[in-house]
Amino acid sequence: MGRLIVRPELFSGEVPVTKPILTVLLEVRARMHFSCRRGLCGQDLIRIVSGWEHLNAIGELEAGTLELLQVKGQPMRMACCAKVIGDGEVVIEVV
Repeated sequence: MGRLIVRPELFSGEVPVTKPILTVLLEVRARMHFSCRRGLCGQDLIRIVSGWEHLNAIGELEAGTLELLQVKGQPMRMACCAKVIGDGEVVIEVV
């Protein structure tokens, strides 16, 4: 299991690889806007502070949304699509 840290001090703990970061955020009652849960709506944007290499690959739908939001190439992901993989640690901030 990987470790996820949500700043500012919203959550810190292990998460299974099958659980999207959005699900973790909703479980800890973080203020997060979301709609489609498929990477299309662009409402659940998160900033990756560290641990990018411990996230799953960006899919085609998410990549298109990141481009539309003009954040492609920046350390940003859609929380509904991003999952912590392996045993690494990922630190994020809700945008």
